[in-house]
Amino acid sequence: MISVVTVSANTAAFAAEPLKPSARVSGMSPSEKTVHALAAEARKSGDYERQAMLNVVQPPALALFFLTAERQPDSTLQQAYREYLDDQAEERRRHNSED
Repeated sequence: MISVVTVSANTAAFAAEPLKPSARVSGMSPSEKTVHALAAEARKSGDYERQAMLNVVQPPALALFFLTAERQPDSTLQQAYREYLDDQAEERRRHNSED
C-alpha cells in the first residue's frame, strides 16, 4: 500500500537542512597546514635551523605571502598574435629546411 503525503515547502526545507553539507571551511589554509607539518618535522628531527626559521615565519605571515605573491603579467592580444605569427614562421622555416 502506498500513501501520498504532501508537505509545505518550508517543512521540506527544514527537514532537508541536516542533509546539506556544511558551508564552513577549515580554520587552517593549506599553507598553514604545511608550515605546521614542517614545524612538527623539525621538532622531531632536531633541525634547529629550520625551527628558528619557522619561529620567525609564522603561518599567517606565510599565508599572507602566498596571497600577495606577484602574478605573471597577462599578455595582450597583440603580443599573443605576434607570438603566434612568429611560431608559424618558425614552423615554416623548420619544414622548409627538412625538405
